[in-house]
Amino acid sequence: MDKRRAHLLSIIQQSTGPVPTKDLVAKMNVSQRTIYYDLDQINSWLTDQNLEPIESKHGEGLYLPDASRSRLTFHKDEGFDDWQYQLSKQEREVLIKVKIVLDEQAASMQSFMDLTSMSRGTVAKVLKVIKGEFKQAGLKLYYQKGSGYRLSGPEEAKRKMLSDILAMIFSHQDWHNVREKVHRMIQPGDGSSSSDADQRLFVRNLLFEAEQKLGLTLTDEMVEILSLQILMVMKRIQLQKYIVLESEEKQVLQQTEAYQAALLITNKLKDLWKVSFPDDEICFITMNLLGSKVQHDDFSRYTERELSGLREVVQRMISDFQLYSCVVFDDKTGLEENLISHIKPTYYRLKYGVKIANDLAESIQENYQDLFHLTKRVMKHLELYVGEPIPDKEAAYITLHFGGWLTKEKKRVETKFRALIVCENGIGTSNMLRTQLENMIAGLNVIQTMSIREYQSIEPNADVIFSTNYIKAKDIPVIHVPAILTNLDKEQVIRRMNDLFHAKQQEKDSTDLLIDVIEKYATIHQKDELKREMVHLLEENTPLTKELRKPMLNELLTEQTIQFKDHVSSWQEAIEIAAEPLVKQQSIRPQYIQAMIDNVNELGPYIVIAPRIAIPHARPEAGVEKLGMSFLRVTEPVYFSEQEKHRAQLVIVLAAIDNQTHLTALAQLTEMLSNENNVEHLISANEAESVIELIHKSVEV
Repeated sequence: MDKRRAHLLSIIQQSTGPVPTKDLVAKMNVSQRTIYYDLDQINSWLTDQNLEPIESKHGEGLYLPDASRSRLTFHKDEGFDDWQYQLSKQEREVLIKVKIVLDEQAASMQSFMDLTSMSRGTVAKVLKVIKGEFKQAGLKLYYQKGSGYRLSGPEEAKRKMLSDILAMIFSHQDWHNVREKVHRMIQPGDGSSSSDADQRLFVRNLLFEAEQKLGLTLTDEMVEILSLQILMVMKRIQLQKYIVLESEEKQVLQQTEAYQAALLITNKLKDLWKVSFPDDEICFITMNLLGSKVQHDDFSRYTERELSGLREVVQRMISDFQLYSCVVFDDKTGLEENLISHIKPTYYRLKYGVKIANDLAESIQENYQDLFHLTKRVMKHLELYVGEPIPDKEAAYITLHFGGWLTKEKKRVETKFRALIVCENGIGTSNMLRTQLENMIAGLNVIQTMSIREYQSIEPNADVIFSTNYIKAKDIPVIHVPAILTNLDKEQVIRRMNDLFHAKQQEKDSTDLLIDVIEKYATIHQKDELKREMVHLLEENTPLTKELRKPMLNELLTEQTIQFKDHVSSWQEAIEIAAEPLVKQQSIRPQYIQAMIDNVNELGPYIVIAPRIAIPHARPEAGVEKLGMSFLRVTEPVYFSEQEKHRAQLVIVLAAIDNQTHLTALAQLTEMLSNENNVEHLISANEAESVIELIHKSVEV
């Protein structure tokens, strides 16, 4: 079975209910005809494996019988060898890299061909590419006649290469069999499957003990990565390949609690497998422990110096984010604590060059462009603390933390459903998912977020469980969701909630109504097939239901909301004049103007976000009727305090209805204003058309 069909089968397998064909078309991004063809191939394969094939439930969709579902889940835990799964080009390249770095005595052309099922010519092409990558990493790949391929270079560079490969492997959730093959290469034992399983279980249990010592809970994914790292270290020691660290760095690492946890792990491994760990290797494990993502952390274990430094950085980031996004976090303390838990390992990852496994980074940047842009603006505080630029992958996870606390300002809704979220990706992802679900489902209250391990150790008490990984439903229904919900995912969640909790018959959808009309005047011989085709046709021509729309900047700043003045008597008058168009449009009530002025009197000139730029705003409940933004340019600067840095010539009033709807326009505005030439252009403008033209150019970019 190829990659696409394996993916299609996994979607149907992990769904708790029948999956409509139109949803598969959208998720797989292929035609309906391709889906049907693939289903035939999958069912043929299932029959060959003595498994029940995928079935269709009239009017609902496709599902996999329970017996087949549980058997496939078992196979998935073992790896996909039994699935006859075909490796992708990228997976094959990764496996060859691991083989070269780890198997110093068996890296031959034939071994690469056996490992990847590629031809000699294809392997030769891959080796040429890999050779260049190794060279960039400070390593030299060469062929030694009679013994195969060899890799020369510092052990530190080889370890970094292996760590980067592990991060890549765990950034692809569907690379189960690649992980399995890497596990087998890394195993320091005799290679038997029972021995492999015992070693993995033993190392995992050691990590759970280390968690107790450190007072934290690692994410499920992190436990898997660390267990591989530790087995990898043992493999390198067996080959007598040792890492050497600088003595000063070792002294710093030896002062940490993570070093004591690494000692606990290595001492127990030494007792069991007679492997002696040099101190440099213990420190290497310490580095990886320090850089690990956590589900929960205990601040009482932090040193006062460590906590105060992290807290100061986080407080500055939150303060700036509120300033740039014109929002106020209701639970600032909760956000602060979660960010500290995340930023501590981030600091160590960047310090020691430990790569993060993040398969969500691209999805976060694509689905939350405005939040990502605003988060990048506050990264300067973390960059100063760490001493180097923050990669986009790290910034993407921090985006989730901010997004998870941007709950919409809305009236309290009576709790109808108590929910748990089971998520293996860590604190930030869990909170973002919580916010998405609570905003989407009226009356939903997420009472707890937890890892799969935590879920397995409790008796859950909730009405519904949302899980990012497949877990078998028991007494409480389970809805499986991705960590980042697309519009299609949201539709499916709402449909599933309706199926579970709304007993009354739902109204017929448009396809059923059309079928009813057709049946009045014609005989339908293939009703299910006709309905599938019609669903697909309607899906192609009907936009998906979207969440509350976030208007663009050019929709808010128009000819009616742009003004120019040469002089105003005070900053108070500047706010009043700038806000007038919004009063006329009935976007705000007059009292909102006074609320903005009161804010400056009470909190100081915080609204001057950059030299010459002020963005007055207040809370939505202070008098906002609908989202609005207005622009005033004054030739003579207005002073919001006696300090030169608090003078402004661009006064842009924001009237936000909640903490989210205005973020796209605001992100576009701040991006435009971050260019000094644009600021000069706006200050020298004398007509609305000139401002609008610049806005259009900025939005298009």
